[in-house]
Amino acid sequence: MNFKNFIPAVLAILGIQEFHQEKGRKVLTAQEKQKLTTAGFPAKFAEDFEAALNEPEASANPETESTDQRVAALTAVLAQTTNQLTVANQELATLKTKSTVDAATISAKEQEITELKDRIGILSDMAEPDNAPAASTAAGNTGSTFDLNNEQQLGGIEGVMFALNRPYNQRARAAIAATRGLSLMVAEASSVDYSTLQEDLGAFYRISWRDRLQSFLVKLPTIETIFPLESGFQDLATLVNVWLGEFSQADNTIGSNFDNVTKGNYDFGTETLRMFSVMFAHKFQNLAQLEKSWIGSLNREGSDPVKMSFVEYLLAETAKKLHNEREMRRVNGVRKNPNPNQPGRAMEAADGIYEFIRKKVDGHIDNTPDGGTTGKVVYQIKPFALPHITPGNIGEVLYLGTSMIPAHIRDTGTIACYIPSSLVPWYHKYNEAKYGLNQDYKANIMHVKEYPNVKLVPVPNADNHHRIIWTIEGNIKCFEQKAGEMLDFRIEQQDWSLKVWANWKESVWAEAVGYKYTNPAEMDGSRQLIWCNDYDRPDDFFIEGQPDANPSAVLHTSIVTGCNKAVKEIDDIEGAKIGVTVNIKCGPDGDNGVIIKKAGKFSLISAEWKPKTGDVISLMKRADGQFIEISRRTAAASAYMFPANETAPSVADATVFVTGENTKATEIADLADAITGTVYTIHGNGTTNASTIANAGSFSLTKDMTLVTGAFIQLVKADDGKFYEVARVELKA
Repeated sequence: MNFKNFIPAVLAILGIQEFHQEKGRKVLTAQEKQKLTTAGFPAKFAEDFEAALNEPEASANPETESTDQRVAALTAVLAQTTNQLTVANQELATLKTKSTVDAATISAKEQEITELKDRIGILSDMAEPDNAPAASTAAGNTGSTFDLNNEQQLGGIEGVMFALNRPYNQRARAAIAATRGLSLMVAEASSVDYSTLQEDLGAFYRISWRDRLQSFLVKLPTIETIFPLESGFQDLATLVNVWLGEFSQADNTIGSNFDNVTKGNYDFGTETLRMFSVMFAHKFQNLAQLEKSWIGSLNREGSDPVKMSFVEYLLAETAKKLHNEREMRRVNGVRKNPNPNQPGRAMEAADGIYEFIRKKVDGHIDNTPDGGTTGKVVYQIKPFALPHITPGNIGEVLYLGTSMIPAHIRDTGTIACYIPSSLVPWYHKYNEAKYGLNQDYKANIMHVKEYPNVKLVPVPNADNHHRIIWTIEGNIKCFEQKAGEMLDFRIEQQDWSLKVWANWKESVWAEAVGYKYTNPAEMDGSRQLIWCNDYDRPDDFFIEGQPDANPSAVLHTSIVTGCNKAVKEIDDIEGAKIGVTVNIKCGPDGDNGVIIKKAGKFSLISAEWKPKTGDVISLMKRADGQFIEISRRTAAASAYMFPANETAPSVADATVFVTGENTKATEIADLADAITGTVYTIHGNGTTNASTIANAGSFSLTKDMTLVTGAFIQLVKADDGKFYEVARVELKA
């Protein structure tokens, strides 16, 4: 890094014309170093900067040397100083509200603000390139001038530090634009932005980018673009809404008393916002050992066992991971209260949008603003009875659902249809198949085709959902208590380890859902502002059940069992509804599997169920609490079947297969259309003429395989074109 790019900025911060000299060397005094620290620069910056002051000048040609780095340094410090001015103004406003503060304190704060304003003026002038044109250059200019129109990088300067997704760079750009008579709207500064700037500056001068550890963790796009974020909300905050009755009527003034013909009513309702408490807690240990194995040039602490440079890097990556987990949770989260002294799961820290809607449909205990409950189960959304969505009917489902919304709301142009992103390609293909031959057909439209006023908004990370949600744009929001609180890491050293933690509150909620009914039979859909279809996840999608516990059908009726510490006897299905089929799929089997005995609530099933991995039993709860067996099937029964007598069957579009009903001896010599790295499971079928696979040719097996009923083999294709055995269950023919 060229520290001399910072010389004008440092001079402006220190308020001096030139640096002090001692014995022929330029130096920073102790007071000046303290002033830089107060301005937000780490202590090591002052040391490195002072050393750079006395290095010989580079021999670069001044006519060809780019001014980008000098501009970048100045604008970064300009943004930092602007943040300090914002904080100082807030502190002054607070001081003026306190009657106990004396005039001298207020005067000192005003003097500080004046100095900051003067400093900003100096930096703003310095930040302009020496040869800046009168007007901003065109976007995409690759010259050395500062490209104010560049929407991706500050001034068009390359590098992560200068990206315009950094709020401090946005404010720097706005400040420079202001010197050119332009006005750009930017968000108010916050402490989080300030800490980000410090982190970026520190990393920039401390470690060359090419020497940094590389992480391939990609940040997920935020759903705040479709569900706006609002800060400053406490748990149990009250969101008030009003429902209006009918008011107008024919003129009835002649012969009527006023009080006899009045009509109309205002029903005030509330949404009690629940803010879920979430935390991050980690302990860094054995960092000295990690240094020897991994961090190498990252070590800047010598023999100190606490490697802060490495910790800083890891926390930067942790911030990305926390962001990704929150984005997934905002969609798929289901809050589960934690158990003391036991780590919880990320998806159980807070309710996401689909769980929020489910509770409003299926009923929930209403909260009161004082932290209690009404004790009553209330229902706020009456779902539309619509067909289950398939690629062949998705267009009809969207049309039918949208047409059921009251016309006086639907036709306002404010309604959006929130659809899982995985269903959008289905809708485009449906329209292409149905309307593709029409001359006026437009591909990939993002509105309900029959209702152009209703936008189609994809919800990311919702691949296992089929719930469609209609509501007014902006009604559903993301809420937080304090801006940036999730990344407000607290660090505490304990012996030779570091404890790091953060606490924050988050929620996804709607300002107006619907009138709260205690009897769902009374609902007619006229007093609600959110509409949806009557199911969420499809039956063929299985959610993961808790290990060592009975399956729960509260969230979904298809559950796959977890990895139990020992064989778990299922003696009930929690949350199962009377008359609704529940599908239980066996996950791990053997010592980690499950069993349902023909006893207790399952005394009516045909026989004991002791499944293998992939086996499914379908059950239905009766009014007396007993479960009726609807069906049971093995993993092979639900697999695709190879054609009979096929020696090179295709494995395209699936990974689980069963051999065909052969009429002659059949040896499988190859698997057509296989993908490298994919594991394929092949179940046996029958005994006479059962398919065989030899340990030869395209197959590398532990030994030859005969695929009779009850046997299976798992194979994976390698880059050399051969199929290698992963696992097998073998029976005698």
